[in-house]
Amino acid sequence: MYPCFDTDGISSERLLSEWKWLAFGELSLLAVNAFGDLFLTNVQGAVHWLDITAGRISRVANSEKEFRDAATELPKKNEWSLIDDAEKAERKGYSPGKGQCVGSKIPWIFKESANMPDMYVADLYEYVSFMGDVHCQINDVPDCGKVRIRVEPRPN
Repeated sequence: MYPCFDTDGISSERLLSEWKWLAFGELSLLAVNAFGDLFLTNVQGAVHWLDITAGRISRVANSEKEFRDAATELPKKNEWSLIDDAEKAERKGYSPGKGQCVGSKIPWIFKESANMPDMYVADLYEYVSFMGDVHCQINDVPDCGKVRIRVEPRPN
């Protein structure tokens, strides 16, 4: 169960390409949860949680050891792994493997996605990048503000 520490071969640089506006500096991937949230270490060894649904990054531990120890304790395991939601998704047949996550066709940040409808097993890179782009675009919109989503190709 998540957070999954099997991140060999997963590129943190590629995952963070659309998050440079928020997650900057030299960061390495330590773990990922079922919904694509990333747990990253910085050069000082501190661990940060990039919550791709909320669009925020926060320091959660001073070291990898502290993080790994806390990740086994039920309160943090529930908070970081979203165990209840991951189990609901798994019961519905959404069980991501390495390099995948559970995504939502309507991102959970929008109220229209209530009750976790339209889930699917997504490619981790695509979903994390998509969410980074969405959050970058709505970063200045106040909570409960209205947005209009348009999908357009990026200018080169």
